[in-house]
Amino acid sequence: METYGRIPALEGHLSRVWNRAMRIQPAACRAMALSALLLAAPSARAEDGDFDDAQIWTSYSASGQIKGDLAGAFDVAVRFTDTASRLGHLQVRGLLGWRINPGFIVGAGYSYVRTESAIGRVAHEHRMFQQASYPLFRLDGVALTGRTRLEQRSFEEISGTAWRLRQQVRATVPLRGPSGLRAVFHTEAYVLLNAPIADAPAGFNQIRTFAGLGFPLFGNTAMEAGYLNQTLFPGADRHNHVLSIGVATAL
Repeated sequence: METYGRIPALEGHLSRVWNRAMRIQPAACRAMALSALLLAAPSARAEDGDFDDAQIWTSYSASGQIKGDLAGAFDVAVRFTDTASRLGHLQVRGLLGWRINPGFIVGAGYSYVRTESAIGRVAHEHRMFQQASYPLFRLDGVALTGRTRLEQRSFEEISGTAWRLRQQVRATVPLRGPSGLRAVFHTEAYVLLNAPIADAPAGFNQIRTFAGLGFPLFGNTAMEAGYLNQTLFPGADRHNHVLSIGVATAL
């Protein structure tokens, strides 16, 4: 069975980013501390079969124009599950896109995803995807954007391809205080379009909702941190309560 332990380099990088954020945005750090308190409660399995877990999701992404209207993006996501006690999810993703007009980009890419269940079962996923990102509304600094993504998911040792549709709506609101401080909200719905995998019927599968703060760190690098709720369907609802910390660089 594959196992992952502590990752000193990642821990050191996150520690440096945290300390930098502490110096730059005390208000944002208070928001992260509040999210951490939500993770302090132990996970619990209710009598009706519902299961709640406390997790920490971290990510780093870089994106920008490559040449002309050709755009590129790359990100790495690391998620700690089971009351944030172990590495349960690792994802590496790349995207090439074309800018149709300012803020409207269509593209396609590939993700490698490694997940490990609570009982130690490891899955390796190869995921092709196509997506469109587009503006919806902007007024006095308030911005509303959308992202539509279609995924083709293939798992090693499992035949067939799972098709999944994802729709995200995201809002950012500038706040008083240090330059660049903003409130961030987004929600994303997941729909399974077919059912090649056991225990994953077609239909509405999950929804993720995030509320937090965004703020610059240095140069073109910024952080978003806050609380994310992941609710999974069908059957008895399962909820993951997540401290989400993302760092992004605009190239």
